[in-house]
Amino acid sequence: MNVLVTETQTKVILVEGMPDILSTIYEKSTDFSANLYKRISKRLKFNLKILLTFGAGVGGLMQPLMDLINNKFPQLSEDQKLLIIVGTICIVFNEGKDILKEIIPKIKEDGIDNEFRYSVLKTRRLVTVFKGFLGTLGNSAAFLTDVMSYIYLIPLLGYLTIALQGNSLSPDQIETLVKTLAATGIMHISTAALEEIVKRILKS
Repeated sequence: MNVLVTETQTKVILVEGMPDILSTIYEKSTDFSANLYKRISKRLKFNLKILLTFGAGVGGLMQPLMDLINNKFPQLSEDQKLLIIVGTICIVFNEGKDILKEIIPKIKEDGIDNEFRYSVLKTRRLVTVFKGFLGTLGNSAAFLTDVMSYIYLIPLLGYLTIALQGNSLSPDQIETLVKTLAATGIMHISTAALEEIVKRILKS
């Protein structure tokens, strides 16, 4: 049986279904970070606590990076990929300087300097673009000085873009969506900034 869904119903489904989807993305980022912590501890014997302290944030950035490394450098071993990930985290988030001192010689010894530099460059560019995006939101996002706490918004913004493009929500629907998203407790950002994000996505 074919069921017709009106444009209005589609928008209602979009608004009501968003929190569950965002929660899933957030949890996946947290789970990825926790799993990465275990793999690094077991295989490389490093205690990279930032993966647990800022689980969703680091996971939200490292999961797409790991996907990139897997696709770009399939010839690397599991340990080599983890070395690159650990080194990138230490540099980008300015954490684990003692660990970085041990990582760099191993990266050079394995001859994966170029892959490591590529990883750091790509990650830094993403963080820079994200910082710039936050900066354009104005005073409502001016308090976001610690990007590490909000970096998990990157995959969430990606989903929002896919979900919202092609839709024309009314001001009331935008307000409902923003309130619904804010109520999930996932997006630790002001409703004014969140509303601006939604409006920009809808215009793109």
